[in-house]
Amino acid sequence: MLEIVTDARTLPASTYIDPAVLEAEKEELFFRGWHYVCHAGRLAEPGQYVTASIFDQDAFVIRGHDGELRAFYNVCPHRGHRLVDGSGSKSRIACPYHAWTYDLEGQLLRARGEGRDGGFSRSSICLSTVRVDRILDFVFINLDPQAQPLAEYAPGLAESIAEAVPDLADYLQRDNVDYFGGAYRCNWKVMLDNFLECYHCEVAHPSFADMMDITSNRFTLRDNYSYQYVSTARKAQNAAFPLDLEEDALEGHFWFLFPNTMLSVFPGVKNFSVSRAEPDGPEKTVRFFDTFAPPGTSREREEARSKWGLEVVNEEDKTLCESVQRGMHQRGYTQGYYFIDPDRHNLTEEAIKFFHDLYRQRMAQRPD
Repeated sequence: MLEIVTDARTLPASTYIDPAVLEAEKEELFFRGWHYVCHAGRLAEPGQYVTASIFDQDAFVIRGHDGELRAFYNVCPHRGHRLVDGSGSKSRIACPYHAWTYDLEGQLLRARGEGRDGGFSRSSICLSTVRVDRILDFVFINLDPQAQPLAEYAPGLAESIAEAVPDLADYLQRDNVDYFGGAYRCNWKVMLDNFLECYHCEVAHPSFADMMDITSNRFTLRDNYSYQYVSTARKAQNAAFPLDLEEDALEGHFWFLFPNTMLSVFPGVKNFSVSRAEPDGPEKTVRFFDTFAPPGTSREREEARSKWGLEVVNEEDKTLCESVQRGMHQRGYTQGYYFIDPDRHNLTEEAIKFFHDLYRQRMAQRPD
């Protein structure tokens, strides 16, 4: 039976609007969390690299000559200049400022002019490392040198994804086919609260609700991640976009990895996406997407779903999230409630409570 949980309340409104809270979140959540960078296919050959930023902290991941993936802070130990931009391939890493040069394992090879004073030692100088790990072929970094490996931090996540998408290793990255994303005028937690429940789906997403069997919605809560399953209603013609009942993905699979990564299979032409909710200040969030699909996927049908996702559901969610963000400033609202129903997962908000509990736990660990 559906119940309002009164002995546990949602996060206070202040945590969604206070710049000081975001500063604390940087240290306790984002600088200690795993963050998606790219698909390993972009780092297939020695010397290939991809840059990434977590707030003002810049890093890059590169494939070594030994085949290993390594990540480093994107800064030269000599004078602090940025080393590489964007993505590409390097046989060695040369700083654009003074041409200090490093190998792909981060060790200093040459400092321009060295040896003239006889006292320069290269062996002790190297790039500062960043933790790097993978979930299947998806590459993540973590600025915390003591961070757990992803297999320990999120046990079973890789297996859960592989079970839902057994041919994922064959998928190729797609361009210009995002289904959601862009800039929202809301706190990053508002965006994730919205992602982590389907209580609003039948009310706020009529075309999505017509395509899906919302009552099939199920949540599974695990260590540091959650998994949501929902089936389509298996209607070829529906209010969202046509489904091919023989070839399409007819089930939705949505994973949330704390603190801000979302992985998903969305119904329609087969696909897999990885996205992250990146704060751009306390009241603006940008959601970035990488989307993958099997070779030979119909571009026309892919773009039709993309158009619906961006112009319909994404806009509906953006309106909802931005209204909630405004609500966080209202004197009549200080803290919300959870609706929990273990038997009707289409109504329950247990995944939001799960997210909030993890948030409280991590934030409570910060020093006073």
